[in-house]
Amino acid sequence: MKSDSNTELPEELFQRWKLDYGMANGEKISGLPQSPSNDHEFKRNGEYLLYNEDETFMTGTWEYNSSEKIVYTKRDDGELNGKIADLKAGSITLIPAGKAVEGTPFENFRFYYIPKTE
Repeated sequence: MKSDSNTELPEELFQRWKLDYGMANGEKISGLPQSPSNDHEFKRNGEYLLYNEDETFMTGTWEYNSSEKIVYTKRDDGELNGKIADLKAGSITLIPAGKAVEGTPFENFRFYYIPKTE
């Protein structure tokens, strides 16, 4: 049973987020895929959805580290693939993480998300 640290999370996390912009080494990244591609949706049960362009999605799990104030996202196979930092009502920051990005330029990427409103 997971500890119920979800109560410390901002209520706003539990919605669908779309990519606003990305930064790499202090420069804005252009040409990123538009919503619904890369949309993230966080569920209260510890799952998250990562959307594709055609509205299909992959699922994964997330865990909140209350001392770091960071949400860790993992693929279904349990491999860490990202960290959500800077949780605010109107924005979250996704930092790519895990073995696949260590030592690559992706380590310096930051993706900024805003709520997706229909």
